Amino acid sequence: MKIEKSEFKGKEIYKLIGEQMEAWVCPEDGMNVYGIAFEGQQIIAWDDTRFENGVTYGVPVLYPTPNRSDGLKIHIGEDAYDARMHGVVRRLPFAVTKELCLENEAVLEGSLRWDESQEEFFMFPFHSVLRIRVSIRKNVLNWEYEVENKESEKELPYGIAIHPFFTKNGQDVKISVPVDSYMEMTEEKIPTGKLIPMEETGVELRKPVSVESLDLDHVYTDYHEKEPIRLYYDAFTVEIDATKDFTHVVVFTPKNHFFCVENQTCSTDCFNLYQKGYQKESGLLFVEPNGKKSGKLKFSFVK
Repeated sequence: MKIEKSEFKGKEIYKLIGEQMEAWVCPEDGMNVYGIAFEGQQIIAWDDTRFENGVTYGVPVLYPTPNRSDGLKIHIGEDAYDARMHGVVRRLPFAVTKELCLENEAVLEGSLRWDESQEEFFMFPFHSVLRIRVSIRKNVLNWEYEVENKESEKELPYGIAIHPFFTKNGQDVKISVPVDSYMEMTEEKIPTGKLIPMEETGVELRKPVSVESLDLDHVYTDYHEKEPIRLYYDAFTVEIDATKDFTHVVVFTPKNHFFCVENQTCSTDCFNLYQKGYQKESGLLFVEPNGKKSGKLKFSFVK
């Protein structure tokens, strides 16, 4: 195992190298995982066009408001704040707090202090620290987060997600997603709070289905936490396991060279859904004063 550093697009990038796997991580660009390769085959590939256009690429971190917020506003109690698509941290620089190479594991950890030193602190005025850790070990990549609430008197509400852009590599990739419910959405793709059973959607995701046959940008929930999401490539299967805080999944299948299966701790528009009384459906999480919460995703490559 080893870690190599280089410059890419004007930022320092860390390449985690193992026997079977490589991962490229950029702490200066929101701890984005620019690439993941298994036995030489990319499943996350750098997308220069999306980078140049200023849209999402790689595996960005979406926090504290994954995906959309109705009217670009979030409501917390009696207060309302401006919001941005995909949250406020995905392009901010993280400080590297751990760089570790062991015999069988390579680890990179970064942290972001969220306080008045951040220009957009007014959009989410909760003193806190967000930590992201990426590690590789044999045929497994782990992605972990921790939210530390630095407020001494108030809870910190949050949602967090990743938005991986999986490349198709010219293959007929199939996916299976262990979820039982679809979240009804408005024309603006904002969930209403109503859940629709998978059987009534006309699309069955719980069994392998070709990505090419799908046309989705949808939020799903009632996730089977003990069953992984699976991506079926020709030479291997990627199994994505999540801790129980990841209760929602967004499936995005544009007619493009990529597709997205996004593990989320919450629904799209989670703050506003919670405020409207859909607490369970929203998935909004809270960290107690001076407390911490964490979660983990595991990407296993199975041949």
